[in-house]
Amino acid sequence: MFHPTRGGTRGGQDQFKWEDVKEDRHRENYLGNSLLAPVGRWQKGRDLTWYAKANSGDADKDSQQSQKRAEFQSIKDAEAEAMAEAL
Repeated sequence: MFHPTRGGTRGGQDQFKWEDVKEDRHRENYLGNSLLAPVGRWQKGRDLTWYAKANSGDADKDSQQSQKRAEFQSIKDAEAEAMAEAL
């Protein structure tokens, strides 16, 4: 009733290689083929994942936003104190 499980992986995942996709005539049907199995001259020497990398300007934007928030909060506090004194 209880048999040992078969070895290997289900669906042949252990046999899949992106190098084989490069030579497949239906390579356009594979999701991610342009990044993981690039074919042709236009990919040579190019960074195909440029859009997923963080910019160096992101840290500057974060610090500017935190400075704006701090300035805005100090203005709100000053207005609240002025309103409390007026009442």
